[in-house]
Amino acid sequence: MSDIKRVRFIINPISGGKSKSEIPALAEQILPKTQFNIDYTFTKNTEHTCFLAKECVQQAYDWVIAVGGDGTINQVAAQLIHTPIALGIVPFGSGNGLARALQIPMQSKKAISNLNQSIIQSIDTGLANTTPFVNVCGFGFDAHVSAGFSQMGTRGFKTYAKVSLQTIRKFKSETLHIEINDLHKKEKAFILAICNGPQYGNNAFIAPQAELTDGQFHITHIEEVNWKNILGLGTKLFLKNIHQSPLVKTSVAKQLTIHRAHDNYVNIDGEPIWLEKSVKIKMQPLSLNILIPNSNHE
Repeated sequence: MSDIKRVRFIINPISGGKSKSEIPALAEQILPKTQFNIDYTFTKNTEHTCFLAKECVQQAYDWVIAVGGDGTINQVAAQLIHTPIALGIVPFGSGNGLARALQIPMQSKKAISNLNQSIIQSIDTGLANTTPFVNVCGFGFDAHVSAGFSQMGTRGFKTYAKVSLQTIRKFKSETLHIEINDLHKKEKAFILAICNGPQYGNNAFIAPQAELTDGQFHITHIEEVNWKNILGLGTKLFLKNIHQSPLVKTSVAKQLTIHRAHDNYVNIDGEPIWLEKSVKIKMQPLSLNILIPNSNHE
C-alpha cells in the first residue's frame, strides 16, 4: 500500500484581509510529492467550506489543512470531529487563537514547512447545543463584538479593535441563569467565556490556565467592565493573569447550561452564531485529531 498522504488545503480567500493566492505554489515547493498527494480548494462561503471538509471525510483523506482564521478552522474541524482525519492549520485570521495555543507559526512558509515533521495530537472540543467549537464559546460582550465584526467590510486586528471600542461604549451586562456543577445561579455578565483553549487570539489570554487536552472547560466570568476598570483588565488579559483579578470569577466544568431572556448571538470560535435562549455546553474529550509542530525538530 502507498504511504503517500492524501491531503486537501481548504483556503478561505478573505480571512484576515490578506491574499492567499500564493499558498498552493508555496505548498508545492515545500511538501514533497513523494509523501503528499495534495489538492487545493478556495472557499466561497461557510456552506462551501463545510461541504469541502465533509467531502474529505466521505473520501477518506488523511489530512485537511485549513488556511484561514479561527472561524474557518471551526467550520472545517466541525466535520472532522470523531473521525480519524487530522486537521492542519496555516493561520491567516485576525486573531488566530487556536493556532497560537498550539504554537503553530504565524508565518505561512514556516507553518507549511512544519507539516513535514508534524505529529498528531488529539484535543478536546465542545458543543453548544448542536454547534461544535474548538477554542472559545462566549456570551455577552464578545458575542456582540463578533457580530459587529462580521458586518464590517474589512478584516484584521485594527478592524476588530475598532469594533471592540465601539461596542464597549454601548454594551450593558446581561442577566444569565447558569446551571453549573449542580448549582443554579443568576448572574450579571459582561463577559462569560467558556474556554477550551487559553486565548481569544492576538495573545489576549481570557483563560490562561485552559488546556486543550484536560477534558474540562475553564470559565471566565466578568460581571462589569467600565472605563474605570477596562485598562487594568485589558493589561491583565495580555499579561496572562486576568484570572488573578478580583473582578474576575473563574470555574471549571465539563458541562453547563446558560439560560438567557431570548435567542441571541453566541461567539463560537470568533464567529457570531445565532442560538436558542437556552444553550447547553458539553465537553467532547479528545475528539479531534490535529497536526502540531514536532518539538524535536527545528
